[in-house]
Amino acid sequence: MATTFSGPVVSLKGFIGGPNPNAGSGANDTEQGGKTPFSVTNVTTLSDGTTTLLATQNEGVMVYVSDAVNATTAGYAFSNGTTWKQMNAPDTDVQA
Repeated sequence: MATTFSGPVVSLKGFIGGPNPNAGSGANDTEQGGKTPFSVTNVTTLSDGTTTLLATQNEGVMVYVSDAVNATTAGYAFSNGTTWKQMNAPDTDVQA
């Protein structure tokens, strides 16, 4: 299911919307999500098996995570510069 936005979407620090099943081997912005969703390693680290995203180095970045909520449910997480937070509960860290 696709979502359409009518106004500007501004991402100051970055946005990784999720895996791109059509990603090739090239490195460009349309392939930044890779082919595998990110999962929670711990409250400061997300990984897709190849790439690691540290909350401390990605403040303001929002990422689709396969197990962000209750360690089983997919959702979005954002970095506050210290830990990855659940978008559905901004005061709650992602759960490994």
